[in-house]
Amino acid sequence: MNGFVNLIKPVGATASDMVVCLKKIYSIKKVGHMGTLDPGAAGVLPVAVGKATCLFDYLTAKRKTYRAWFTFGKTTDTLDSYGVVTGRSDLPERSAVVGALPQFVGEIVQVPPMYSAINVNGQRAYDLARQGQTVELKSRTVNVYRFELVRTEGEATYVFDIECGGGTYIRSLCRDLAEKLGCVAYMSALIRTSSGTFDLSNAVTIDQVRERPMDCLLSVDFAIGDVGSYVFSGTLYDKLNNGVKLKCNFTGYKKIYCNDILFGLGRCVDGKLQLDYYLKDANN
Repeated sequence: MNGFVNLIKPVGATASDMVVCLKKIYSIKKVGHMGTLDPGAAGVLPVAVGKATCLFDYLTAKRKTYRAWFTFGKTTDTLDSYGVVTGRSDLPERSAVVGALPQFVGEIVQVPPMYSAINVNGQRAYDLARQGQTVELKSRTVNVYRFELVRTEGEATYVFDIECGGGTYIRSLCRDLAEKLGCVAYMSALIRTSSGTFDLSNAVTIDQVRERPMDCLLSVDFAIGDVGSYVFSGTLYDKLNNGVKLKCNFTGYKKIYCNDILFGLGRCVDGKLQLDYYLKDANN
């Protein structure tokens, strides 16, 4: 049993909670989510089942879109509504908020939140923070492709649509935007609306999976439906099957086919195929 579940994670549950549920539903141990969501966030959570888990590194780096609520004038230690209030400030002008957004589009540097799942010397950063330890996390370069104001709700809350690359922390964007405006803020709500080819419009709840588990299991190919194909001649099947690096000529990742069989995702390196993600055994 191999494939993906395009799951809607509800507010309050962890991504790991969802994985545990799916392990029980499908009676399989090899299950993993493709990019975590904080307990307070909801939305698209792609979950791989069986051999589809080999695509973890590829899928967690895909573009993601969010609807985010930032509330200004107050901040918390967790940078969301679940934390302890640690600061207050005046509210920014709407024009100033809109004017600052372009500064956070493109390749930017951000420091992850102290309360995050980042591994620090074998422990999660949030566990260290809960123990009262000061956690100094290294800055990282991330990509933000779109950061647009959708509307305001009351005087303090602004709603944004954000499109970004893997590894981007929306809570850090909230903190840094407020800092740029000379005030403080926290992320009061977050919904992930898409992750790669997985979209909220065709996602399912955990109850729907319980009712019809096999109908909710998407093919491995679904997750890489936006990737082009490269087809090798059937005469090269045995060589490809034995791991021979065949000559090729293409750029970026391609789905590698031979005799109508998907072998995996590969790149052309120095004129020869490098199969980074082997999927031949994950199609059944």
